[in-house]
Amino acid sequence: MENLNMILTLLVMIFMIVSFLLQKWSYGLTAMTGIIFLALTGVIDVATVFSGFSNTNTVLVATMLVIAGQLSRTSLIRRAQDLVGKVQGKSGTLLILLVCALVALLTQLMGATAVMAIMVLFVQSIREDGKGISRSQMLFLCATMNAIWFGRFPIGMGAALPLSANAYYEGLVGGDPNQLLGMFDYLKVGLLPSIIGTIYALFAWRLIPKQELQVGAVDLGGAGKQKDGSSMSKAHEIIVYLGFLVTLVCFLFSNQLGDYIYLAPAVVIVVFIFSGVMSSREAIAGLSGDMVWMMAGMVVFSTALNQSGAGEFIGNLVLSLLGENPSGLMVTIVFTVVATVMTTFLSNMGTIAVLVPIAASTAVAGGMDPRAVVSLVAIASCLDGAFPTGGSASMIAYAVGGFNPVKMLKFTIPYLLIMMVSLIISANLFFPVYG
Repeated sequence: MENLNMILTLLVMIFMIVSFLLQKWSYGLTAMTGIIFLALTGVIDVATVFSGFSNTNTVLVATMLVIAGQLSRTSLIRRAQDLVGKVQGKSGTLLILLVCALVALLTQLMGATAVMAIMVLFVQSIREDGKGISRSQMLFLCATMNAIWFGRFPIGMGAALPLSANAYYEGLVGGDPNQLLGMFDYLKVGLLPSIIGTIYALFAWRLIPKQELQVGAVDLGGAGKQKDGSSMSKAHEIIVYLGFLVTLVCFLFSNQLGDYIYLAPAVVIVVFIFSGVMSSREAIAGLSGDMVWMMAGMVVFSTALNQSGAGEFIGNLVLSLLGENPSGLMVTIVFTVVATVMTTFLSNMGTIAVLVPIAASTAVAGGMDPRAVVSLVAIASCLDGAFPTGGSASMIAYAVGGFNPVKMLKFTIPYLLIMMVSLIISANLFFPVYG
């Protein structure tokens, strides 16, 4: 029975990959179809099918996009358009540097979902002339920069990442603090790849296909549709600005707030409704876009991969390449490749959950430093982008940008290869698996 569940889950994964390639159906419909099939065949129960809609990350995606949608109705967008227009008029290179720097900064302070919700608005303020920079190119560049710099510095959301990884394997090392990740271990391994990846993105963004933004995939409350740059009163604008500011401050203190961080955007939306900034009908519309359906489905599919053993099967299949007494270089190559391939189809957190225990077990059995292997896996698990299933940033970029994964390969394949090679070199130089 377990083997049958694994096979069915792998077949659903293949269906999703093909559907994403064909782009005949929406991402949300594809994801929900897959998990409904898994429920009908008994791989997961009915309650699990809908659990993705109450998942904290899914809720965070939906609520942040609604808040971003209200921000788009303020005069701030008109002023942002004017500023971006001036920068864009002076130098396209300066605009790209501005976008990359902003994403790299925000990624240290908050999660990928919040970053992309903000950048969707920013990108919409870019004026297109059909010849230079397109909004879709900049949107995917934002998702790429998010992956390149995710969690490098222990501030904001980044401070919680090593602690989360430790939770997956601390039992394997008896809770020994000397074998658990420290706050700066991600930076030790990931800084060099981040620098090299940024250089690639700055020069290779032109390889990203130009698309029309499909804002309807993530309801932003009419973002980009207003003609006069403002569609609300000054009093309502102040409420929106304060709500947005409060949300950002909450993200900055995410470690202190804990799970309450997920309530912050929801509280802001409730205030918006009671103050008349938006109606409850508008809020509901924003909370039920295709992006939300897709993420809810992928959260459940990640659970199915883990429960059915399909995720572990994928990992073990490639890990068998290690053989006996592998060299440190071989270990870093295999774990980097496995994590990068898996996160193409499985979420970042799903890949980490599957691979970290396996990586730590291998390290302990082979006399390696588990911190080196786990940090390597955690960083490589964020190298998504080849498909929209790797993480929320990729999901938003693909859904709003309407990208075809095949046409994106001319950008994503070199990007992944460069990141993997630089990560392998960095790990062997600064954090070798054999100490």
